[in-house]
Amino acid sequence: MKRFLGEFNYYAVCVPVYESKILFEVRSENIPQPLEVSFPGGHIEMNEEPYEAALRELKEETGLRTVDFLFEVEPLVTPFNSVIYPFVVAVDINELRINTNEVKETFLVPIEHFQRPYSIGIVDVELKPREDFPFHLIAFGRNYNWKRGIYKVIFYKYGDYIIWGITAKIAQRTYELMKERGG
Repeated sequence: MKRFLGEFNYYAVCVPVYESKILFEVRSENIPQPLEVSFPGGHIEMNEEPYEAALRELKEETGLRTVDFLFEVEPLVTPFNSVIYPFVVAVDINELRINTNEVKETFLVPIEHFQRPYSIGIVDVELKPREDFPFHLIAFGRNYNWKRGIYKVIFYKYGDYIIWGITAKIAQRTYELMKERGG
């Protein structure tokens, strides 16, 4: 697994595809980020490869065991110290048995739906040193000109579901890569 310089948390997700549709989950109320739309996935354990972690999480959350690897999406590095490895896999939803401790429900969205976002939001990203930061060791001290950035957040609406943030970004890139591959 490719590691990045710095302190990061590493995650892997599966983007399950069934007959030109992407399978999404609505997260259970019992877990972090409750009721958000997501892909099956989670933390990569020590000595585990990203694809192994993605398949393990897919099986734990959905019961889906039979998959065909299609392709890997580029790893996503977030402004909040996470690295996410997405893997697109073909699945048979007839095997679907959701783990209600982690998943409230699932739904399918046609891949073509991700051609154009419903909305885009911009978040300013700014470094804000803590009070105990050793300002005396850097030029200009407290007046140092810290770099700033922006983080684009995309949104898709499908029926009553809102697919946004990292999940939307991965879905959009999956659409682009499938289109490039003629899928």
